[in-house]
Amino acid sequence: MNKSTALNDFKIIILACLLVLFSCQSEKTTEIIPQDLISEKKMIDVLIDIHLTESALSLKNFNRDSSLTLYAYYKRDIYKKYQITEEQFKTSYDYYAKHSAIFDHIYEVVIDSIDVKEARGKLE
Repeated sequence: MNKSTALNDFKIIILACLLVLFSCQSEKTTEIIPQDLISEKKMIDVLIDIHLTESALSLKNFNRDSSLTLYAYYKRDIYKKYQITEEQFKTSYDYYAKHSAIFDHIYEVVIDSIDVKEARGKLE
């Protein structure tokens, strides 16, 4: 094999690798925001109530089944209070979880709010 043929073969291999590399890149898809997405503010309020409920139930000495039953009951009340559905909550939670900067901000506010309520002695 002469130098010219080896160089051409090398160019073809490099070209093929580049084509494979660029053809395997995923296309950017436009993300669909759920139509019934809960606002960040409302999501924060819902999460505060949910976490306070979880905390209150964990402090009680209920057996696991009773705790789960009570938690489901209180969660339905929370959804009713904020006029949302469980599906809407799950969809919104999943959406925010995929967007870590927003999700982190939401949980920073949730944690700060719970800390303030605890400091003021207003945990419900």
